[in-house]
Amino acid sequence: MKFGGAVLREPDGFRRMARILGLNASGPVLVVISAFATATRDLEFAARMAQRGLLAESSERLDHLISDHITLVRALLPDATSRTAIEALLHETRGLLHMLLEGICTTRQLTAKTLDRILAYGEFLALHIARHVLADSGLDVTSVDAQNLIVTTDDHGAARPLSDKSSIRVMHTLLPALESHSIVLVQGFVGRSEDGATTTMGKESSNLTATFLASLIDAREVVIWTDVEGVRSADPHLMDATAPRPHLSYHEARTAAHEGLKLLYPTMIEPAELAGIPIRIASALKPDGECTIIDGKPGSSRPIVIVQTSESHCSISTVCVNVPSWLNAISRVLTDVQDIPLCDVSSNSEMRTAIIRVPETYSQNIARLLHKEISILST
Repeated sequence: MKFGGAVLREPDGFRRMARILGLNASGPVLVVISAFATATRDLEFAARMAQRGLLAESSERLDHLISDHITLVRALLPDATSRTAIEALLHETRGLLHMLLEGICTTRQLTAKTLDRILAYGEFLALHIARHVLADSGLDVTSVDAQNLIVTTDDHGAARPLSDKSSIRVMHTLLPALESHSIVLVQGFVGRSEDGATTTMGKESSNLTATFLASLIDAREVVIWTDVEGVRSADPHLMDATAPRPHLSYHEARTAAHEGLKLLYPTMIEPAELAGIPIRIASALKPDGECTIIDGKPGSSRPIVIVQTSESHCSISTVCVNVPSWLNAISRVLTDVQDIPLCDVSSNSEMRTAIIRVPETYSQNIARLLHKEISILST
């Protein structure tokens, strides 16, 4: 199971995680934890400010990050001993990070290797806080540092996990922990190169950590807990009346991920597909609600509208679509939108994808109209 920042952004999210894991206490369950809320972005911002020589701004963002974690800890840990231990760890981490930032500020150099070392602290703190919260909830839990499990290439910022070398460490470290505890926590996103340097595997790669480790321990299933009830016909944060997409094939999921579906990332699909492990996308807010299963069965999904915004334009992609019907739908949509500048429309019948690029100011209106048209076609 993987719990990310969308769930663990406030105390209630941790309580939901504890309840979900409590129902699976017979275990064993391997749990992957992501950095909380904006921690990774805050750490990168602090590093970039230091590189520009702006140590005061860098330190201010670091202090804000540590303060947010302390506030969370005080809300989550009534036990004074646990709370004191975590607060001491947070202050120690602040000191270590401040020394790194001072060095960057002095040299005005920020290598990818150093940035990885800094960013990894977000997951490090999340791992230790989550372990204390779950232990205080009465669960049989331990933690293992993912850097002692996942061996990667030395491509800092985009490292790739190495199965053969990682499997040896999993066998000697992770499997014994799973045999002796109901719940084992590891942090996502990070690994360690063969020469011992901290690496990160790309933004949002905690899902990759989950599917990669699942493939090495022959897991029954990977569950990605988030704040929405599985993959929907569109992002429910952007549009109303979205419909569930209960099943995706691995191929469909990979295509949707490449087109920018926020719940999925291309690298997370391959380990699960090669091992034949299904991925379930479910809501921690409604654990018994709707969900999406991704597996090797033939795809049966209906269209999914995906919105990606850049500085100059917005791409509205539709995957798992009947392309001729989509072209008719987009023609009707553009007829309804007055005075829109020239759009770029493209499609791929073989991949069952279609894309329209429009100015950002028109994006929300067109996306909603397209979603409505696609929903009518899908019924």
